[in-house]
Amino acid sequence: MSSWNSPYTCPELRSTHNEMEKNRRAHLRLCLEKLKGLVPLGPESNRHTTLSLLTKAKLHIKKLEDCDRKAIHQIDQLQREQRHLKRQLEKLGIERIRMDSIGSPVSSERSDSDREEIDVDVESTDYLTGELDWSSSSVSDSDERGSMQSLGSDEGYSSSSVKRIKLQDNRKTCLSL
Repeated sequence: MSSWNSPYTCPELRSTHNEMEKNRRAHLRLCLEKLKGLVPLGPESNRHTTLSLLTKAKLHIKKLEDCDRKAIHQIDQLQREQRHLKRQLEKLGIERIRMDSIGSPVSSERSDSDREEIDVDVESTDYLTGELDWSSSSVSDSDERGSMQSLGSDEGYSSSSVKRIKLQDNRKTCLSL
């Protein structure tokens, strides 16, 4: 090897290289310290190797990604159910108007408490604080595009779905028409 090709032939180059390496290691050490603050390490030991820290960081990232996917899936399910409930509420409103125009004895006997029970806030999801299993309830794409089904249909929702609308027995007769 010729002396002019070596990076260490000149003392200035050697000191520059050493300084750059020192800065690189300091930066790496700082990044690893930041990573320690972000990753749950557990009580195993006070000192973690770089490899164990990176392995735990990788597992933590996978766990966060999985939680994110589940949250997005739940949001999608809730949005579908919200659209379904809005359509159902709209159908009930149309049915109520139709029944009122016919002069149904059921509609004229309603009390204020009955009216309060039918008013549903489909915009709010504050009541959903726990985890729900939405895997058994789904809405087909055709339902999502707003296809109209019979009033008695559950539009693809299984009986394990969360019920939020409580209808009294005297209103159930209106739904079966």
